[in-house]
Amino acid sequence: MEDLRKTNGKQTATGKFAPGNKKMSEDVLKSPMKIANREKAITALLESVSITDAAKKCGLNEKTLRRYLEDTEFQTEFRAARRVVFEQNIIRLQSLHAGAVDTLERNLNCENPSVEVRAAQIIIEGSRKDFETLDVLSRLELLENAVEK
Repeated sequence: MEDLRKTNGKQTATGKFAPGNKKMSEDVLKSPMKIANREKAITALLESVSITDAAKKCGLNEKTLRRYLEDTEFQTEFRAARRVVFEQNIIRLQSLHAGAVDTLERNLNCENPSVEVRAAQIIIEGSRKDFETLDVLSRLELLENAVEK
């Protein structure tokens, strides 16, 4: 248990809870409240356009969020959460691909030249990007296999 001392009639924490003590023990950093606050902060940051907005959403002080963002462990957690959201959005986009391709195909022969040209342009650009992506993935796989050997 931490030592609480009275100073000028007020209780003051000493040890790991002392104000300004940056070397907090692991049990404090991993406390359920701290974990819950970090999770709230990550969710708010993912849903907000600014740190100020995120602080209001999660009920934490803006300085606390900024301090979290400087912490390497929090940065890792935040990046992982952001990646999950990004991957979920990719899955949603992929589910729309068939309909989008159908729309482009339909508009290739819609008898409106500007729409037909734009549809063709989108198809060609998309195909080029897909080819480049597949090429990079193929090269990456070759490099990974070479490193494993």
